[in-house]
Amino acid sequence: MYAILVFFHVISAIFLGVFLTFPIIIKRLFSQTGQELKTVITTFLSFTRGGHYALVLILITGGWMTMGYSTYPSTEWVIIATLLLALIGAMIGMINTLLKKILSSEQPEEILINNRAKLKWYGWCLFLFILAASFIMTNRGLFA
Repeated sequence: MYAILVFFHVISAIFLGVFLTFPIIIKRLFSQTGQELKTVITTFLSFTRGGHYALVLILITGGWMTMGYSTYPSTEWVIIATLLLALIGAMIGMINTLLKKILSSEQPEEILINNRAKLKWYGWCLFLFILAASFIMTNRGLFA
């Protein structure tokens, strides 16, 4: 059972790792107009939905592995790891909300230009949170 949990945990982490490229590929969004823009935004929305599913699977499998198959990590580690995963989920949700707002507007190009800095900021924060979570998750004895 442990091997199955690790498999799903790693697959979810890899999918979440795709978001490390978000600040770079977001530039493509700013160069699109019309129907192409809507297609790219729809694709990004699919990835954000998948990111939330990956986070849920990471929480379930990580919690199961920690509680059932290993020594208990420190309380600080658990709190920081959970907080980072919640922050990642929040950032993905904020990106998702902003993209839905752009997609549903009558002037998506204008709304996109007005929210360009916000999308870049969210993307870089998401990047940093994923890096921090990866560091924390791979160093369970950090706060022991």
